[in-house]
Parts: sequence; structure tokens; C-alpha cells
Amino acid sequence: MGERSDIPAAFAERIAEQLKSLPHLQKSGAASAAGLSVAEAGLELMLEFENGSETIRQARFSAPETAPEAAILETLCSYAIGAPVRELTDHGLIFALQRLRDPEIPAPVNGVLTPRNAGACFAAPLKLMAALRREADARFGRHSDTNFFDRPYSDAWKKLDKAGKRDLVLPHIESFRDAHKIAGDAFELVEIDQYDRLFLVFSDEVPVWDKPAMLMDLEHWLREKTGERIELFTEVVKDANRIRRL
Repeated sequence: MGERSDIPAAFAERIAEQLKSLPHLQKSGAASAAGLSVAEAGLELMLEFENGSETIRQARFSAPETAPEAAILETLCSYAIGAPVRELTDHGLIFALQRLRDPEIPAPVNGVLTPRNAGACFAAPLKLMAALRREADARFGRHSDTNFFDRPYSDAWKKLDKAGKRDLVLPHIESFRDAHKIAGDAFELVEIDQYDRLFLVFSDEVPVWDKPAMLMDLEHWLREKTGERIELFTEVVKDANRIRRL
């Protein structure tokens, strides 16, 4: 990857890593008659849909192979498959932002990080998503309702029993503890319920103000490592001392 001043440090390493693997890159060609193709600022995105629906069956892109935009579009294409096109235009770049950012490196701006302020390497993909929204609205009609799309768990996850799901996530929980130097008894996975929600119990040694951020960071970690839409919750444990509960 050539040196680009518009790649913030928080994205540089993961963008470089993603550029080593671009399975959705297509140097030339267009979408099929049942698909949709948009181009902006030297980038092209080609989508195919499931049986005339808005659900994306396949996604490909065209971009300079060493440009950071190629890494962003590769991440977008991976996210697109199985989602309706409006989900891609609504949240695709937010997903790419989260996936390509190293949380250990300070964000390039203070406050809320968005694709609009994350760096110039997101500028062309933003234009491409705007063009895609216009084309999708023209083909499928403009949506007036709220986007409630929630990506389901994979078939592989659904085939696991609770023990299998626990065995899948526990190593990633341990790697999170190790990476963030968190004590082994700081929290414990105590339940995976019928809705596949994961419940943790925190020890009394973890300050109450640290728990929300830790829970959110772990949820993001598990989603990234497993590829599943893991949802974490805390299990409230009542104090065993009856006097302190009064």
C-alpha cells in the first residue's frame, strides 16, 4: 500500500492487512441484468439480488488494488451479502469504520467518529453509497419506514447447542481478557438463553462505572472474532447480606 496522508493512524494497520485479501475485487465487468451497478470517483460497486428482492446475493467492487478505498469496499461487500440494499447504504460504512479501526489507537477526531470525519479515504466510498441509495430508491422505491434489519445468526451457530456456543465464545473471552489485561475473575459468562443472549456477571472488584464500557468493548470483540451478532447483557446478582440490601 502506497503512503497516503489521508489514512489516519487508527486505520492504517487494518487497512494494510485487508488489502492483502480482496476476494470481492473485480477488475472489470458489470452487474447482471438482475443486479445494480454504481460508480463514483474511480470506484465501482456491483450488486446482485435474490430473486428480484432487495436482499443482496453477491457483491463485487472495482478500485485500485493498493488504495485504502479497496479495503473499505472489500469490507462493505462482505457486510452486504445477505442484507437488504438499504442496510448497506444505512450502516455499511459504519460497519467498515468499526472493522477497520484499531481501538488501541486514538481516533482521528474528538467526539463521535463517523465516516464523514474519519479521514479523506472515506470520502469516495461515501459518494458511492449516496449514488447507490439513489439507484436503489429508483429501482425499489424510497422507504418511509424505519430500517429494523438485524442480521441473523449463521446456520453454523444455530446448529450448536448451548454447550457448543459456550465453547465457541469462551476462548475469545479469554483472549479479550489477555489483550486488555483484565483479571480472570473480573467477569464470568453465566448463561446463554433461548434467544442466544449472553449474560455476564461482574465481580464486586470491577467499578460500576467501568462495566458499561467493558461490556460494549467485549461485545464488539466477540462480534469481530466470531462473525456473529453477539449480544451481551449483565446478570444482576443480589447481595447475599440482607442488611446491605435494605
